[in-house]
Amino acid sequence: MRMVKIDVSRCIGCEICQTICPDGFEVINGEAQVRNEEADCIEEAAKACPRGAIILDNRSDQTDVGNDQNFPKGRGMGRGRRRGKGHGFGRGMGRRGIGR
Repeated sequence: MRMVKIDVSRCIGCEICQTICPDGFEVINGEAQVRNEEADCIEEAAKACPRGAIILDNRSDQTDVGNDQNFPKGRGMGRGRRRGKGHGFGRGMGRRGIGR
């Protein structure tokens, strides 16, 4: 899927993008707006933009970073240093303290 953005700070409303790609762009009140990101003429209009205001992002492999990492299975307890239950820094059960 292609993502098309217009940098409004660069757009001068010249309507070149709309002339080249009427299916993809529309100029309203002097600012270009994307009508159809999948139009075939989008890249040609982006190349013709005199100010470089049309930004194309042709990512086809967008994934959610948070869900595809392979972390080792733990026991859910510990201090986050690959130590599971029983491998932390605490004292064992039934022990009162040092020197008692």
